[in-house]
Amino acid sequence: MPGQQREDLAYYQQLIRKLMEGTITDAERAQLEDWYNTGMEDPVHIPASFVSGEEAHEARLLERIRNKAGISTRARIVPWRRRSWRAAAAILLIGGAATFFLFNQRNPPAPATTPTTIAQDVKAPRSTRATITLGDGSQLVLDSLANGTMATQSNTRLVKLDGGEIAYNGSTGESATPVFNTLNNPRGSQVVSITLSDGTRVWLNAGSSLTYPVAFHGRQRNVELKGEGYFEVAKKAGQRFVVTARGTQTEVLGTHFNINAYTEESVTNITLLEGAVQLQLSGNTHPLQPGEQASVTPAGNITTTRPDLDQVMAWKKGDFYFTGTDIETVMRQAARWYDLEVEYRGKVTGTLSGDVSRSVNASELFQMLELTGRVSFEIEGRKVIVIPK
Repeated sequence: MPGQQREDLAYYQQLIRKLMEGTITDAERAQLEDWYNTGMEDPVHIPASFVSGEEAHEARLLERIRNKAGISTRARIVPWRRRSWRAAAAILLIGGAATFFLFNQRNPPAPATTPTTIAQDVKAPRSTRATITLGDGSQLVLDSLANGTMATQSNTRLVKLDGGEIAYNGSTGESATPVFNTLNNPRGSQVVSITLSDGTRVWLNAGSSLTYPVAFHGRQRNVELKGEGYFEVAKKAGQRFVVTARGTQTEVLGTHFNINAYTEESVTNITLLEGAVQLQLSGNTHPLQPGEQASVTPAGNITTTRPDLDQVMAWKKGDFYFTGTDIETVMRQAARWYDLEVEYRGKVTGTLSGDVSRSVNASELFQMLELTGRVSFEIEGRKVIVIPK
């Protein structure tokens, strides 16, 4: 961008911050309107159900400024936060793939003035670093292997398919001794998917692992999950599918569900999207219906809610997606995805809502968070320091 254009954009960034804070003067508003009206196409449509009157006018103003600046964003309005849209408008000025972020708090924060300090930026994962540990203890690094058969165990072939997916094919007969494999998807790795020998498909988030038999026999199909996984279970008459995660067993016959069982989280969340499951914990059975989520504490207490399913499944779709999420939870997700160490210099407060692609660099995510005015960041290699304001 030529120097004069950069200066102009910096000036109008100041004005848009005033617009966002409600401190813009009539003269400054007129300058913004003159700027966006010069040589502009019609603005992107903003639904009348989102804003009306003066707010609709200002929202269109912000959208046209975004276009004028040549900034590429996913301009998706988050309707449940409609009354607070000004507090997030500045996200349009920093680029990237963000919708926007908002803090829930009684008093609006002062605008962020200190940019993220970056010693060395951290890119989002571009490939999977996943490995499979075979029954004999040998390990396969998936990205380093060509498509085709990678191993044969218990009459079952382990195959790498086009697109990098892993599948187990051709199980015949029953092995005298079950053979177990472990798929490990470390922090800082793309989501990896696998098709088990019964046809069940599993997606693993970063920082997760799945242990499973090469071939399923008997009346129960047992696997063990650490971290987070999404399951599409193949129906097998008379053969239950059981996932054990942090002491909780999730039993199904054929259904779609997500389990978040990271040890660093305070609860294990089991979310049912389709079908029916029941939880087994300490001898008690707890059924779930589609759209429900069971949160299980380490003490064995279970709470059932109906969560935002878009938020639950955002990781599988390649997004960070927050709805009233505290900053420490956000940072744990970021740490797993970017393989970061997080350090806090004081206590952070507030909750966050918003949507951003997981393909952005770490610095872009943290710049968006800084717009809340509550935190700033310093990135030193793979260590990020969170500094409350």
